[in-house]
Amino acid sequence: QTLLSDLSTGCGIENQIGCFMGQSHSWTGCWRQEAENEDAAPQCKIRVSSDPERVTFELHANKMHCLLCGDLSEEWQPAPPQASTFEALTGKDGKGLGLEAPLMWRHYWADGSKILRTELRTEAPGNGERAILRIDRQLVSGGNLSTKTQLVQGDALMELAELTWRRLPVEEAGEGPAPVAFLRGHGLPLASTEDRMKALDKVEELLADSDMISKAQEMDRVVPQNWTGSGQMIRGGIAFYKGLLPEWTKPEPVPDLNPPIVQAGVEARYEIHNEPKGVCINIAPWNAPATLSFGPTVSMLAAGNHVVIKPPDMVPNVSAAIRRLCQKYLHGYVWVEEGGKEVVERLIDEGADHLEFTGGGEIAKVVAARCAQTLTPLTLELGGKSPAFVDDGLDLDALRSVAKEIMETKVFKTGQFCCAHDYALVHKSVFNEFCSIFEEVVKDLGSRRQVRLIGRKQYESVKFLLKDADVQCIPTMDGEFQLNDEDMSVPMTGLLSPSFDRAVLKREIFGPIIPILAVSSVDEAIGIINRVGPKPLIAYCYTKGEAAEKSFVSGVPAGNIAVNGGPQRMIGNYAVSFGGTGPSGTGAGFWGKDALREFSNRKCVMSAKDGFARSFFSGLP
Repeated sequence: QTLLSDLSTGCGIENQIGCFMGQSHSWTGCWRQEAENEDAAPQCKIRVSSDPERVTFELHANKMHCLLCGDLSEEWQPAPPQASTFEALTGKDGKGLGLEAPLMWRHYWADGSKILRTELRTEAPGNGERAILRIDRQLVSGGNLSTKTQLVQGDALMELAELTWRRLPVEEAGEGPAPVAFLRGHGLPLASTEDRMKALDKVEELLADSDMISKAQEMDRVVPQNWTGSGQMIRGGIAFYKGLLPEWTKPEPVPDLNPPIVQAGVEARYEIHNEPKGVCINIAPWNAPATLSFGPTVSMLAAGNHVVIKPPDMVPNVSAAIRRLCQKYLHGYVWVEEGGKEVVERLIDEGADHLEFTGGGEIAKVVAARCAQTLTPLTLELGGKSPAFVDDGLDLDALRSVAKEIMETKVFKTGQFCCAHDYALVHKSVFNEFCSIFEEVVKDLGSRRQVRLIGRKQYESVKFLLKDADVQCIPTMDGEFQLNDEDMSVPMTGLLSPSFDRAVLKREIFGPIIPILAVSSVDEAIGIINRVGPKPLIAYCYTKGEAAEKSFVSGVPAGNIAVNGGPQRMIGNYAVSFGGTGPSGTGAGFWGKDALREFSNRKCVMSAKDGFARSFFSGLP
């Protein structure tokens, strides 16, 4: 007895799987097994995805509930532990089938793409040939589906079960699967401190087995390719939240400030209960796909929420790695839904309890408008033009430290980093010295100066900004350090004093170039910042003057300000929340106690201590 459902999109699949997919829409929907007692019969929801091809199953058998997703490929892959639920299709609960965990599985189209086949076998051969459990699904008509289960061992084939399913009306059962609803109804418990500690322990297990993420990031051109450092940062965040949870889950007392005439001799107890919101959606960006899939998810889990991660479709290998890891370690806590725009729309339309989006401002507007239709609360982690002000009075060593901080931040993440310095405003008294040092430290990069961007769109954007600026570059772009259309790489370059009407000073750069402009004072710098890119995610101030620091901090509205430091020190402190304001975002879903608040309902509970707390409405005593 099983319930099968694919939670991915079927959009465009006709181009992927051939003529059979002329019927692809017929697979989408809800099916019920034909039985004497149809109310108790299992149901079957199916949707097949493409780009890359995937199939997702929702299995309900004998009070067991799980979501499973696999690639449509004839290649055998490790199966998640819950894949053993498929054995319930045989009616034998797997007894005598020779299938022992750990299992391998594969899903592929058979018989000219008429049959959607799933096969399971043991991971390693035992005594004799391995048994394969085969499940074939075939559309009989627009309203009927048949499933056949067989046991294959060598040349022997044993028929185990053959079932017929009837399509249910959309108004009765919905059009397709719904991961938010599944987690809301069948997710593992997360209410208590112990429940959340257990979930965070599982994330730590995942992080210890995450080598595949580094390999996937290399395949998808994500920089840096090695994810070990980011994994260690997230592990540190888990330890921080574990330390907070015992107190966080306790009721928080607050005073009763009602005047004595209202209290009328009856005291009341007031408490804040930090209640989980429910099911959260985390939409991660392509520039840090794994880090920003798991970082906010840790905060959401610590606050007691189940999570649907929507990784970026631009990095398919990383997205698949995240899905496989979560399926292996976080089943029942986290679901990973791959796909593009149509998947985001479908997830939002389910009506989650909170949504976090990390990305660009224009897409954020669309996401926010869609969330408004279901009144879904949201957190926006955006970016903007994060400025750097370099004050007078800095000696050569300090100027070198600033130049290296700016340059290495750009190169380490290819400039495709929301915290990267977007442009530099340098006091005219040290402008020439700073530019000379900047040129020197960039030249010292050697071959590292040539930075590969993640994709064609991003490369063409930076290429346009460089050419549109039409100014002197430091260092010069020549020899091996030039725009490379084939490799989609750009040399780390400073742009000297572009005019304010150029695109490079009008939009976020997100690449390894930085405009450098001279200013006469901190006040002039503040004016430019508030005009060019108001309310940035981070504003950087490098100064030895207390007056300049005070003016900068008070005069620049920003999500965050770093004085004499860079982004690593800003976001590496787990005790401090990180978020934007206005065009750079809203809310704080990354680290800090504020992230727990972000994903919790701060529920006020008033309870009269002795007797009834009367009011003007019920009649004062």
